[in-house]
Amino acid sequence: MMDTRLPIIRQMMDADSDRDRAQVLLQVPDAVLMKYRTVFEEACQRSGFAQGQFYIDIRRACWHAVRAPDGLLRDPMFDQARSAFAAFAMGAGA
Repeated sequence: MMDTRLPIIRQMMDADSDRDRAQVLLQVPDAVLMKYRTVFEEACQRSGFAQGQFYIDIRRACWHAVRAPDGLLRDPMFDQARSAFAAFAMGAGA
């Protein structure tokens, strides 16, 4: 049987560690995450990856956040959360 999942979804499902899953979540385009959010959430839940679920929640909040006049997010919490998640994905605190 042919696997018809998007490659990035397959990467998420096949990831061997939370760091690997984090790297996928950092790379997934917003449009893909919006459309297949529940698939990514289920992958996090199935593996017990609470940080991944939190990161998805942060990205969802970003999609709905009001922007400053320059188009940037007003709340620095969004970028701080992304930076911390990226540091985890790259091995910080290992």
